[in-house]
Amino acid sequence: MSDVPVRIIRQHRRAMMMRVVPGAIEVYIPSRYQETDKCVVHFMKKNLPKAQALALPEPPHHLTEADILQLVADYQQQMSVQPQRVVLREMHRKWGSCSALGTVTLNLRLRWLERPLVEYVVCHELAHLIELNHSAAFWQIVATYLPDYKARIQRLRAAERSFYDKDTQ
Repeated sequence: MSDVPVRIIRQHRRAMMMRVVPGAIEVYIPSRYQETDKCVVHFMKKNLPKAQALALPEPPHHLTEADILQLVADYQQQMSVQPQRVVLREMHRKWGSCSALGTVTLNLRLRWLERPLVEYVVCHELAHLIELNHSAAFWQIVATYLPDYKARIQRLRAAERSFYDKDTQ
């Protein structure tokens, strides 16, 4: 699968890393480097063929962005919470986050998941608007709206394992 898009991601890190994700190959380089630097070109030349051999197609989408935003609106109403902002974007390691300022960020890759798993992520992040930690009180809030949240967490972890392959170093 040689036509897989390659995304170069510059970040604060010491070493280069390449990983295969569904629908793309991500190359992480230290922010001090440019993608044209000799060491980066060498790293990509050495590791890209292996990564391309492991490339995974992007899974089919179960939900649209509009579906996810509608779930947020539905749970906002049920939970009587109001985020300052809701953002959908590519996230590398998380399904979602909630800031202390009330911004809820959700991973665009949620489109790949079945609705009950997306509901869990949405409910989890909106619960942080009430309890900004993972205390017993937080989990009680989640359980109020999703009594089966523990089973959904297990299904979410299984989905993660099926989507992501090993890192290539």
